[in-house]
Amino acid sequence: MIKSPKLVYLDTGLAAFLAGFRSEEELLASSYAGSFWESHVFGQIVRQTASEGKSTPITYWRSANGPEVDLVMELAGGTVIAVECKWKEHPDPADAAGLRALERAEKGGLKEKYVVCRTKVPYRLTDGTWVVSLSYLLKKINLYGFHG
Repeated sequence: MIKSPKLVYLDTGLAAFLAGFRSEEELLASSYAGSFWESHVFGQIVRQTASEGKSTPITYWRSANGPEVDLVMELAGGTVIAVECKWKEHPDPADAAGLRALERAEKGGLKEKYVVCRTKVPYRLTDGTWVVSLSYLLKKINLYGFHG
């Protein structure tokens, strides 16, 4: 397993400006839309946690041979959830490949796997991964509870 730092801007507006985007349409049409979505998801989780007066470490996971997971969080009671961020409306099983790799590496240590995207209705992939909106994910995280 490889652990490496990951830079995430909590202010995606500032990040977009610094990257040279001058309109929302320009950003969303670019190859960077997915990266900005991941930063937005990360930022919303951090903000929700902070509003509760607590914190939870959010890490990034990558195996030596390439599969990765955008966000891994240990919540209250040792509950571990993994989140892959996808800038699309209907992810498929291929979008959860990193989550399955982490699940195999952790040998049952994950509580849930999520692909957070722009879907309107939550659903499950054939491997049990939940495909959810950001608002749905935030509600689920709140139910699990944060470290305090």
